[in-house]
Amino acid sequence: MSSPMLISLIISKFIAGFGGTALPGLIGLRLTPTLINQIVKKNKLASVVVTGTNGKTTTSRLLGAVLTESKINFCHNRSGSNLLRGIATALINQSNWLGKIKSKLAICEVDEAAAPAAIRALKPKIIVFTNISRDQLDRYGEVDHLLKLWQKSLDTLPSASRVLVNAADRRLKILKHPRLTYFGSSLPGAGLMYPPRYGGKFNQDSLWAIEAVCRHLDLDPKLAAVCAQKTKAAFGRGEVFKLDGQKYQINLVKNPASFKAVWQMLADRRHLNQPFMLALNDKLADGTDVSWIWDVPFTGLGRRRKPIIVTGTRASDLALRLKYAGCNPKNLFVEPKIYPALAALRKIPGTIKYILPTYTALLELRQSLGKQAWN
Repeated sequence: MSSPMLISLIISKFIAGFGGTALPGLIGLRLTPTLINQIVKKNKLASVVVTGTNGKTTTSRLLGAVLTESKINFCHNRSGSNLLRGIATALINQSNWLGKIKSKLAICEVDEAAAPAAIRALKPKIIVFTNISRDQLDRYGEVDHLLKLWQKSLDTLPSASRVLVNAADRRLKILKHPRLTYFGSSLPGAGLMYPPRYGGKFNQDSLWAIEAVCRHLDLDPKLAAVCAQKTKAAFGRGEVFKLDGQKYQINLVKNPASFKAVWQMLADRRHLNQPFMLALNDKLADGTDVSWIWDVPFTGLGRRRKPIIVTGTRASDLALRLKYAGCNPKNLFVEPKIYPALAALRKIPGTIKYILPTYTALLELRQSLGKQAWN
């Protein structure tokens, strides 16, 4: 290990002692840009990278549950950023003052735009591509450009690396690698594998991704479904809580693909007439361009009898979109502030109430409710 890298590690670990999810990694990478790669080389650390527009968090969380069930010690950027600084922080937190890590495997959930740099730094054993779709145009640019960057990073991989691609996403067919294989429910004979709490197409594909990873790690593929039964939903991904004896479910909707998947899941359950609150923000973490809401196919709104509550900094834009989708304007309740909107939702009767927020709206919601609401 080089002296500059050792100094960077010591400073970063000192900073980590004061808390913060990604600051140690940010400082470490500023001082030594190759910090991740040097830690990986020093420890001969194998890694599984999970990236894509949707499904990253659920897939990596379930993989962590499988490894825990298999009694395998591993690193994971679960609580931090999914950018390079978050990965670096996870490695720093797991290492001693000399950069030594006990784990021999890391799970890295990686933002799709950060994936090329992460792949080059980690040289992962396995890469999982969940899907790719239009997300935040103001931050990422076009899908085709991102796919080209992904392919360039795959060209730098060791020949032994495995690339696992979701067969359901046709756009991913452009990716090439000598050891590329497909996974997913869309493959012939795949069928359904998800337990009730992991309904919906994205969650179904997450389970098939875990099964594929298990095969390449010499683990029992059946552990995917077994662990899904035990594992709580990830932050905002089908999370359920109770408030005043009423049941609520939160589903993060950050782009057309995730919104469509959640909407379809609710339609399949015949729950589109349950009470709803949709929260649309346009802060930096959400993406300041919210025109993507016009790409969401809001079906079945004309048959609704109960009101839909619309909130967030761009509530009026979303209300307009819902009107054009066939929602009766009399059924729309527009309240830009989240807390009063939640108060209105609590007054509407229903067996379960659904909240569909963008990312920063989700954070505001949790802050408003407090920890006591979650079971």
